[in-house]
Amino acid sequence: MNAEQWRPVILEYESGLKAENPFLDVVITAEFTGPSGRRITREAYWDGGSSYKISFAPTELGRWTYTLTAPAGTGLDGVTGELQCVPYSGSLDIYKHGFIKVAGQGTYLAYDDDTPFFWLGDTHWAFVSGERWDESNHPEIDSMFRGMVDRRREQGFTVYQTNLRPESFFGGTHYWEDGMEGRLPDVSFYQNQVDKRMAYIADNGLVNALGLAWFMTGLRDLGAMKNLARYIVARYGCHPMVWTLAGEVAGYYPETRDACINAWREVALHIEKLDGGYNALQTAHYTNERPFADYYHDETWFDFTLNQAGHGDYVISARDFLEHRKKHPDKPFIEGEAMYEFVYTLEENGGRTADAAMVRRAAYTAMQCGACGYTYGAQGIWDTVWEKPEKPDHTNAFNPLGVTWYEAVDGIAAVQMGYMRAFYEKYHFESLRPAAACYQTEGALSDAAAFDMFRPLVSASPDMGTVIVYFNTYTREPEAQIRHLKNKPYRMAWFNPRTGEETAVEQAVRPVNGRLALPKRPTGEDWLLVMTCE
Repeated sequence: MNAEQWRPVILEYESGLKAENPFLDVVITAEFTGPSGRRITREAYWDGGSSYKISFAPTELGRWTYTLTAPAGTGLDGVTGELQCVPYSGSLDIYKHGFIKVAGQGTYLAYDDDTPFFWLGDTHWAFVSGERWDESNHPEIDSMFRGMVDRRREQGFTVYQTNLRPESFFGGTHYWEDGMEGRLPDVSFYQNQVDKRMAYIADNGLVNALGLAWFMTGLRDLGAMKNLARYIVARYGCHPMVWTLAGEVAGYYPETRDACINAWREVALHIEKLDGGYNALQTAHYTNERPFADYYHDETWFDFTLNQAGHGDYVISARDFLEHRKKHPDKPFIEGEAMYEFVYTLEENGGRTADAAMVRRAAYTAMQCGACGYTYGAQGIWDTVWEKPEKPDHTNAFNPLGVTWYEAVDGIAAVQMGYMRAFYEKYHFESLRPAAACYQTEGALSDAAAFDMFRPLVSASPDMGTVIVYFNTYTREPEAQIRHLKNKPYRMAWFNPRTGEETAVEQAVRPVNGRLALPKRPTGEDWLLVMTCE
């Protein structure tokens, strides 16, 4: 049989063994060997009755052979086969270039062929338990789930950040057979609900950054979480996946913090063993902590940071980002949850609804401070609000106004996140580094303590051939210089993050002793100045 490179194929087998528990008592694996000698081991997943299926995505062109290992009585031990891997015929980057990995000495992510991968995520915690497949109350969208995937793909997103949410209070009770929680998968639920969602995300070229549950579940039934991981990796591990363990991994209760961290570490190590040779990336969806959460970073299974800066405008700190990057320079950094659009913010001086300008400031602050991507989110989508309430509910901390999914999916900040991705890809985000020392002014704003809110944020390529200066809406503009430049002409352009438009400054300028006066931005809104050396 033929299989396209990086695309899953399903091998189906019937077992002759009548096991008491066909999931726990029967382990069937297949070892695949590629043309280069690379080996990938995949476990078969039970698919009801006596049916076992093996999902495999070939990573190299050419002939692959495989051999099954199975218990006596199954009739499958020693079964062999082969398949021919042919080039992918479609247009999706994730299959044209291959699954993602850590690159650049730990500074960014890339596809398998080393093409840089810009992480632009969208948050869909209830993609299984809350998002409807065949229903929509948005006038331009036929399916709540499919319509949102389509919309984000069109806007340039590359990642769907999801969670299975198997907890009963999240409505996720169908992953296991009745009375067999953690011990026997509800195959019909996977076949009728989960499979098509996982496939739809992948078939739209999006990486699924999947969490298994929420933090407390790792304490309540660690064994069930390991069994869930085993089944999910076997069934979906050949899709473009990143494993994010659990939502808010450490939780918010000091008395159980260490226990949560330790429990989910066990799950992470279990996933590492189950991976079988794909080396799918692993991380953890962190809690909102100050300073940033700092566990797991030195552990080999932990590939990159998926931070949570939180939902309060005044705590989005450039200083925190910069200090974290200095502390962990060998792990890529992604801001994974900050300032959802339409969220009612959690601030000491009172909440307010986060608008697009606030979202942009969180995103560009992270990028200018060394992030290699950003996860957007929208209130009304992550909490899957279907209908507008009759009146505000001020006991709802994040959504007292009842913003719905059909309002949230049209949020302008999501469009602007696509502009951001295109901008940073154009100027090779993978080579940019924070460059605060390039900015110099006199007076109060020369104090590094004022860096967070009022100073422009500067990033640059190592050779100073490209310099990006970001002005947020609060940035003060005293007389200032950009220094350490080449003594060669630079072209300048203004990028408008609200519209995605770039306007060139006609005349090139030459630094004097490596210094140029920083020009005033066109308006008092947020802008990015691009300086490129000819």
